[in-house]
Amino acid sequence: MTRSNRGPLAGVRVVDFSANMSGPYATMLLGDQGADVIKIEPLDGDALRHVGSGMPDMSSYFANLNRSKRSLALDLTKSASRPVVEALLDTADVVVHNFRASVAERLKLEAPQLQSGRPSLICLSIGGFGQNGPYGSRPAYDHVIQALSGFAARQSDLKTGEPDLVRQGVVDKTTGLMAAQAVTAALFERTKTGVGRAMDLQMLDVAISFLWPDGMMNYTMVDPPSDLQPDTSKSFRLSATKDGHLAFALVQPSLWSSLAMSVGVNPFDATSMSSRAEVLRVVGRMLDAMTTEEAVAFLDREGIPVSEVVALKDVADHPQVAANDVVDTFAHESLGNVRQPNPVPRFDALRAGDMLPAPKLGQHSIEVLTELGMAESNVAELVRDGVLGVWPA
Repeated sequence: MTRSNRGPLAGVRVVDFSANMSGPYATMLLGDQGADVIKIEPLDGDALRHVGSGMPDMSSYFANLNRSKRSLALDLTKSASRPVVEALLDTADVVVHNFRASVAERLKLEAPQLQSGRPSLICLSIGGFGQNGPYGSRPAYDHVIQALSGFAARQSDLKTGEPDLVRQGVVDKTTGLMAAQAVTAALFERTKTGVGRAMDLQMLDVAISFLWPDGMMNYTMVDPPSDLQPDTSKSFRLSATKDGHLAFALVQPSLWSSLAMSVGVNPFDATSMSSRAEVLRVVGRMLDAMTTEEAVAFLDREGIPVSEVVALKDVADHPQVAANDVVDTFAHESLGNVRQPNPVPRFDALRAGDMLPAPKLGQHSIEVLTELGMAESNVAELVRDGVLGVWPA
């Protein structure tokens, strides 16, 4: 399988020092859109290579975050690696890392150093809590940012008030999305100015910004209205049926009125919370007596947005998912037959299977250094001295 050079970012080179999830998710999106992403890994690899199910040389977790990239294994702590880094930077359009500030300083990966003599280089650093304040020096992961940012409180059980986490890397991936958008915006700006930006993106900032529009509605007004409404979060609940669960949403007053008439709640005031509660009680009793299929059909006939709850193992095969052609199935050289979502959006109709698969550790080390013009003898010396890792090890 060869790397696709199609897409709006074809011709853009990204040197990616990031690991774990937030940075790799961002650079995978850039790679899916055509950028040549060179992933710099330590000689023992990104930690996610060995987290979760998969094969000895690669987990599915890693594979789902690192397609559309080439792997160069390099020990950045050894001085002999610096000429390689400098040569790469001279060919780069974008550099991404998610080291803590002290580590970036030690590895000479701070923006002023990277952009010295390279004014067009775009530098993005991804952090956790930020560089200042009482938590500035702490390491950060998705779980702890969820706790501080309000996500865990927002997930509190509606009956017990017990806080909980969103049980997947929502902050990491949201940070990755914002990072990729920031990079493309900086690339666009550079076409006009010729100058690259240095950007810092903190997971805490991203999480609060993402939560704010609806998750913090009743905590963001300077002068709260006298008729403070219930949090919209209370509408995010599932309804039980005879054999499963479904979700439906009632927003427009016309839908409330139509449903009230359908279930026999009359008279009905679409603006009254007590009237709406009565409708939901009647509907709940009806759904309890219906199968999920019957309940979905009933609510759909009323024009109400509704879907059954689909088990994780069944999502990829759901008829609507199949109709949207969301998931691609292809042979991965390390993991065998795998399923991955197609790029969103799909520029040039490229599918997941058209992308360069997530690389083996150091799979492209020699290839990249050869492109940089490094002599074969120098490459061999770096390997012998434990500076460069190659596949097979």
